[in-house]
Amino acid sequence: MKKFLLIVGVIVLCLFMVDKMILQDKGIVNNLNQKYDRIENPETIQIGIEEGRRAPDFTLADLNGNIVKLSDYKGKKVLLNFWATWCPPCKAEMPHMEKLYQKYKKDGFEILGVNVTTSEKNRNHVDQFVEDYQLTFTIPLDEKGKAFSDYSIMVYPTSFFIDSDGIIRKKVLGAVDEDAMEKLIQRLP
Repeated sequence: MKKFLLIVGVIVLCLFMVDKMILQDKGIVNNLNQKYDRIENPETIQIGIEEGRRAPDFTLADLNGNIVKLSDYKGKKVLLNFWATWCPPCKAEMPHMEKLYQKYKKDGFEILGVNVTTSEKNRNHVDQFVEDYQLTFTIPLDEKGKAFSDYSIMVYPTSFFIDSDGIIRKKVLGAVDEDAMEKLIQRLP
């Protein structure tokens, strides 16, 4: 059993390192120190899931049944992350997300960790995952897969770094390490 866990751990670590190298090769996590400029009339920006577009709104219930709308977070910097409990890279980045949430929430930063509940075997797995990782940020449940579809999610995790005007500034496919995640958060106007 210990050997199996060690092998799984090594595989997860290797996947995480390869993922980071691919992101750097594609320029996805380069130039992290450059700050984004504010947009003068963000309401004129077209809605879409590409960088530079206004993020599509959604309405989902969270773990406690409270309604969560992305548009309610206008004026705040948002990390919108799509994840699943069975996803090793999701598991790897969750502690970083929680740590950075605690560090930046006082500065108007929020995390919406959208669980793609349609991919889960059991809703209880989500509750247990949140408890195990001691997550305190908002976990909306995409029980019908609508947000998953609207955001064209093809890779777990997928993260959208959204500025306080609701504009997608960076879309990242795959896990983001803590340093890159923090720099992307700091760049958001």
